[in-house]
Amino acid sequence: MSARNTFSAIFIITTTIIIMSIVCIVPATAAYDFRDENIWVYQGSFEIGVGERADVGDHVIKVHVIDMTETPASATLLVYRNKVYMDSFFVDSLANNEYVYDEVLLIKVLDIKDEKVFLEIYKQEYERVWITDIEKTKLVSGEELTSGDYTIKIIGFSEDGAAVAISKDGTVVQDIYNTGFYKKYNDEFMVKAIYLNLERGEVFVETYRLGVPNIELSMTTEQDIYDPNIPIEYDVVVKNSGTVPIRGIVLKTTVTDGRVEQPTQECYIIEPLFSQTFKVNVIPPKSPLGTSFTINVDVTGYDYKGETYSNSTTKDTRVSSYIAIEKSVEPDELFLNRMVYGKQETAQINLTVHNMADFSTLVNVYDELPESFLPVDIESLKWTVILDPDSSTFISYQAMPTMTGSFTLSPASVEWIKDGETYVAQYAGSQNVIDVHGARVVAEKLLSRNVLYVGENTDVRIILTNIGDEDAEVSFSDTIPMGVKVTGGESEWSGSLGAGERKDFVYTMQSGEAGDTALPGVEVSFVDSHDNHGSAVSNTVNMYVDDLYSTDSQNSYLEQTSAISPTTTPTTQAPESDLSRWGAAGFMVSSFITLMCVIAIVPITAYLLITRVY
Repeated sequence: MSARNTFSAIFIITTTIIIMSIVCIVPATAAYDFRDENIWVYQGSFEIGVGERADVGDHVIKVHVIDMTETPASATLLVYRNKVYMDSFFVDSLANNEYVYDEVLLIKVLDIKDEKVFLEIYKQEYERVWITDIEKTKLVSGEELTSGDYTIKIIGFSEDGAAVAISKDGTVVQDIYNTGFYKKYNDEFMVKAIYLNLERGEVFVETYRLGVPNIELSMTTEQDIYDPNIPIEYDVVVKNSGTVPIRGIVLKTTVTDGRVEQPTQECYIIEPLFSQTFKVNVIPPKSPLGTSFTINVDVTGYDYKGETYSNSTTKDTRVSSYIAIEKSVEPDELFLNRMVYGKQETAQINLTVHNMADFSTLVNVYDELPESFLPVDIESLKWTVILDPDSSTFISYQAMPTMTGSFTLSPASVEWIKDGETYVAQYAGSQNVIDVHGARVVAEKLLSRNVLYVGENTDVRIILTNIGDEDAEVSFSDTIPMGVKVTGGESEWSGSLGAGERKDFVYTMQSGEAGDTALPGVEVSFVDSHDNHGSAVSNTVNMYVDDLYSTDSQNSYLEQTSAISPTTTPTTQAPESDLSRWGAAGFMVSSFITLMCVIAIVPITAYLLITRVY
């Protein structure tokens, strides 16, 4: 091999060794930054007994033995790493209260009592504790930069660097700064020269302060009110809005009523600007009329020096009664006169009663219907049932509409007795509304004269009104009794009757034989725009026919100009007394005698006056 080749080989080998050395060294040194501190970082406080453990990342501290017979009490602790046993050591609460394992763990025993070891654990780590306070700022000779109670002033420049004066509360410290130089003051403030330009007489500085964690708390749940038999889940979000990590987070939850499933929860670490969500489940209380309770959450944590930080929050939650009722209606739209399986279409009302208590309860269930709805095949809207523990009962019935319109159904209610007190709960959900559509025709029948004599005429008036919300094709043909003759007008008709429209029909009839005659109600049939068929019958009217004429027995013509109520029924009253032939003759004789007596009074009076004069 030539000398040249030998030299090349040596150069390659040397270069390779240097590069490998750099690769091996850089990761170790790159982990450290001037803003980091190699310190014992607090990991948390623990209270553990025999067989119990304290978890600190990949390390576990476990209590093996506790000896309470000695003074002071002592214990033997075990160290595991990644679930592998590593070491054991003896501790007490006096001279042997600290133990350092592998230069990475520091265990401080605070006390040993009540068969428990009370300890704190620290871990040796590089921790980013210096946080940027004022970012890179250019300063020239004579300029000042203020950060809180610290003032930085550039005194001047020389070949040695920039002369910088740092002052606080009247105390001034002067240092020479070059590029990359930094210094801490009072272990709370640090200044670093990022770049120094002597030619221009300027220096770029940046300041730093010790970081602190900050705990922010928020608590949410899905609903505002819950049933007492459903566990309530809260999301408790713990956010570290500070500038350094917070460790040993302990979340404690209490409630003013009910029960928390996991009162204490823990979290090892929360980095700056990160958060941890805790699920908190609460078993709500049970109350006859419902109740409100308050959930309280307290959170504590520690910074790298073991200083405590905490925060708390509360939230009120409403729990409904352990007896509850629900109401639903189907369908929510109906049509008058529409037939379903040969019967008038109806609405189905469903009631569900819940007993969320752990004991049986006898309850009375009540419901109401609008006046225009009729219950089908039931006599009462009251039911008495016994509810088993944690069970529900279903009640269903039908209701038939008789009017068109939009109807809001009243909430159903349930009543029960507990410890001698009567309680009532109503359905608190959204209102049930039923819209009813269709045509509805009502008819009314009137007579111009209810009392007349044989052979006299009277007018029959028929009034049809469509009180529905749809047009209808209507027809009627009035029934004429035997012995009565129609002499004019319309006793039958067919045609359209719009929604809300009214039509009057009049025909004249001649009376027949004397006596009482009942005129039957007029029968009306109609079809709405959805081809639903309906019918109606008017009121009946009575007519009295006499064989003698008397003006005193005439009834005036009955006229109605306002809207006709479907419940209006004309009444017919017969004459209070009848004049027979013998009664008329007696009346004429008595009238003649009375008249003759009045005429005789005049001559008798004249005779008496003359006799008295003479």
